[in-house]
Amino acid sequence: YDFWAVGKDCCSGSQANFHCDHFNNPHANGGYRLMTDNDRPFYRLAVQQAEATYKIRAVHPLFFEWAIDPIATVDGWRYQGKTEYLAWVLSYLVFQSFIVAFATLAFSKMGFS
Repeated sequence: YDFWAVGKDCCSGSQANFHCDHFNNPHANGGYRLMTDNDRPFYRLAVQQAEATYKIRAVHPLFFEWAIDPIATVDGWRYQGKTEYLAWVLSYLVFQSFIVAFATLAFSKMGFS
């Protein structure tokens, strides 16, 4: 009982009623591991409730979000990461060039006083 499909607003409040995104889609055949820590304590609380209700044990629960194409989702994250990395590298290059130009101008004026 260490693998758990999770999501927000998936339960109606009655037991055994889990209806998250793509729960009944025949093309959704995979998921990706939850990577953010914002909601993890709440999911852990839900696991503890399931342990108490169904008398099961989940030593180290892993949380997954159900998806139609998890590989495309992860590839999108990779592309976004590369794009942001290049944007920050170029921003730093522009900033550093400005600082070097300013320092060169300032030092050149200091020598001819």
